[in-house]
Amino acid sequence: MPAMLERTVLAVASLAAVLSLADTTAGPTALVAVAVAAVLSVVRLATNHARWQMVPAYLAVTWLSVGLAVDLPSSARIAGGVVTLMLLALAGGLTTGLPVPSLPRPDGPFGVGTITTMEERHTTAVSTTPRRRLFIKVWYPAEVDQVRSHREGEALWSELREAPGIPVGLRLLTGYLRQVRTHAVRDARFSRVAVPGPVVLYHHALISISAENSLLMESLASHGYVVVSTRHIDQRTELAEVNKDADPAAAARVQEINRDLLGELTRAERARLAHELFQLSAATATIVARRAADARHVLDRLPAVLAAIPGYPTGRPAPDQVAAIGLSLGGAVASELSKADERCAAVVNIDGELYGELLQEPLTSPYLMIYSELNSGGNDIARQAAQATFHEVTAFGAKHLDFHDASVVLPLLRWLGQLGSGSGAQITAWKNEQIRRFLDQTIRATEGASP
Repeated sequence: MPAMLERTVLAVASLAAVLSLADTTAGPTALVAVAVAAVLSVVRLATNHARWQMVPAYLAVTWLSVGLAVDLPSSARIAGGVVTLMLLALAGGLTTGLPVPSLPRPDGPFGVGTITTMEERHTTAVSTTPRRRLFIKVWYPAEVDQVRSHREGEALWSELREAPGIPVGLRLLTGYLRQVRTHAVRDARFSRVAVPGPVVLYHHALISISAENSLLMESLASHGYVVVSTRHIDQRTELAEVNKDADPAAAARVQEINRDLLGELTRAERARLAHELFQLSAATATIVARRAADARHVLDRLPAVLAAIPGYPTGRPAPDQVAAIGLSLGGAVASELSKADERCAAVVNIDGELYGELLQEPLTSPYLMIYSELNSGGNDIARQAAQATFHEVTAFGAKHLDFHDASVVLPLLRWLGQLGSGSGAQITAWKNEQIRRFLDQTIRATEGASP
């Protein structure tokens, strides 16, 4: 409904602007068009919710209204009409590139509930952040009737507006996303007919939020999985700290390798360069190791996290084994966790490289590697040394951000060359199915649970 109203405002205002240019005496048709555009603008503004993309359109309608109330010279009216059309074109581009989309529904039989909690891990390591603050968000199978009784789910990426430390500018720019509703309901009761199934730990990218892949989380939860995602609250401080002591020569070589990886390479050349990159990136390896230790803390605290889910079966022990999933740097964290903790029984790496302090240790858990086209083959050295099944799939035509919610929510990224040639919704559905099938055949089979 908001999108339809916005398109109507833009269409009617554009008609009014064209009529005003064609008839400098502002004939009856132009008067009616401007009046309708003004009324619709007021209606949309009343339900705007920080929809700043429409500001150029409101300015255009305001100018058209002034033009009717004031007897302007013909030259001023024509110049104003041209500027008005430019403003409306700008608003059209912004609302199309940064829309309020309707997100695809989860494809499983259960509703989806979500809760959040906080954890802290104290470390004796020499660091500016010895107190590791962790924001934890959980998605789980919920009662279908309770979820359906809610008119709408929680807002997408609510962390960007609720979490402390988020830059003010980013809060303002993403404020309109509160109109984009997920299908997860906060504090919904755990489904009475769902087997408290496998737990999946999700690890976000280098600088990101726990809900960066909400569409994946909802899909897994709707099929009976409990997904626990951790945001590292002090991630920016940590990044600045580890980069401060980076070796200049190594940093220069890292930049050179990253440039080379963007070029035309054979698969063997890509794997060799990527492995050299992992070995040189000591700062990134430190971050990966710390986040893997955070994940082990979350595993230790898993009984308390699960107990916080409304209606979760009391007395049921936490699972002995979990799966780990990560996007980008999160894929390295998931891999590092599997090497450090035997409770991690399966890994999904979504287009991530394999930085880490345990780089030379082989992978010993069933592994699914999902590549974008450019990165395909980058982890071949780890695949060759793996001591467990190593599955890989490549989304041809996809770029790195195609595996993020942004591919569906922010079409503007495609215009900026950050998304591939495929449909964001289709790639998301493909990725979610690949991951669920892998988890069904590994961790779910191990746990003996069924959807």
